[in-house]
Amino acid sequence: MSFNKKRAVQIAEELSKNDDEKSLIPSFIEVCLFLSEFPSELSWRTSKANPVKPSVDTEDGVRILASRYFDSYRRSDFPVQPSTIPDEMVSVIMENAYGYSKEECQRIKLEHQHAMCAENCVGNLLERYLDSKLRDSHWSWCCGEFVKAVDFIGRNEKNEWIALQIKNRDNSENSSSSAIRDGTRIQKWFRSFSKDTTKGRSSFTNWDNLPSLMQGYDLNENGFKLFVANYISSEKDKINNKN
Repeated sequence: MSFNKKRAVQIAEELSKNDDEKSLIPSFIEVCLFLSEFPSELSWRTSKANPVKPSVDTEDGVRILASRYFDSYRRSDFPVQPSTIPDEMVSVIMENAYGYSKEECQRIKLEHQHAMCAENCVGNLLERYLDSKLRDSHWSWCCGEFVKAVDFIGRNEKNEWIALQIKNRDNSENSSSSAIRDGTRIQKWFRSFSKDTTKGRSSFTNWDNLPSLMQGYDLNENGFKLFVANYISSEKDKINNKN
């Protein structure tokens, strides 16, 4: 058996719900083509109920992957406050070390939770922003996190595959995760610097060092900020309308 592109397009059309999602079909098909050529790059957690990884070379496999792809796209990246209870010992330390009052500690803990939630969303929103600008290009978003350590795939002028891993900051991975790229075709790009290692740095962002094939699509920090503000506002309206 081999990958049936025509049937994969039909399945993706069945599972996509609107014009916005349908515009993602070419990206999904490219992801399937990539996995057909490199099946070992499929990242999938099996279980007793589903012990076999889906394959793009079967109709059932394509349907499973398409469901994951579009479900992930529909999932909101609006920051949701966690249900975990803050450790009261943090307040004790803040009161005694820095002189904060009990009331100030309560406010700070809530604000800290909000900041952490917001920070956890940035990476996903960065991928959404890149997709919004690159969807009509030769880059395809690996939405759904089922391509191993890869967020975008593309092809160069020789029609060779390029795999790109996106990170929000230069320090947002450990040595084990970075080792995944060793000896592979995977390239990495990060959006921002965590430290001022160069005196006089005019910017702490890394948009000027985008991979060459991602340049020329007006990707920049101001555009990212505008995208995030509009996305969060839209998702907030959806939440309010549900309530």
